Amino acid sequence: MNDRSLAAWEGMQDAQDPMGAYARMYRARVVAQSDDADEVDVRPDDPGLPDMAKIPLRHGIPGLRVHVAMGSYLLAGWDNGSPDKPFAALWNPDVHVVKVSFVADEIHFGSRAASEAFIEGTSYRGAEDSMLSGLLAAFSAMAAACSSGPLGPLQPGMQAAILAVQQFISSAAAARGFLSPKVFGE
Repeated sequence: MNDRSLAAWEGMQDAQDPMGAYARMYRARVVAQSDDADEVDVRPDDPGLPDMAKIPLRHGIPGLRVHVAMGSYLLAGWDNGSPDKPFAALWNPDVHVVKVSFVADEIHFGSRAASEAFIEGTSYRGAEDSMLSGLLAAFSAMAAACSSGPLGPLQPGMQAAILAVQQFISSAAAARGFLSPKVFGE
């Protein structure tokens, strides 16, 4: 069926059932998104439909929040064909995702049975930072004590230990890749 035939058919259906237009989904462009990413304002491609504001987003995954680039496309529809219950869903595959948030008690990657934490969380990082700071202070004190006398030959080793701890601290801080201990993977 060509576009003109399809439009004529839809026109006949709409004439018989004015609410029929609300039983379909329409391609729409995102023109705004709420700060919490739960709602969008859209402009449907169909010129017969008005712009829609603050319509809820449905990703099909509870706890998921997705911030997208403005101009991204999705589909707009209505619950039970009711004009007062619009929603947006089903992103185009080429949508540029700016930020994803996911709230869950546990997240498993690769396997449902994964039991090894990917990267430890911030409380672990705090304990690790305290340990590394203590090691750095201890190695620095030992290096100072070894600067002369019979322990002098140990100072290069102490300096190397200090450098290794400092490099680890710097690379860990730069990576900013520490997740919750409730994130598991294989």
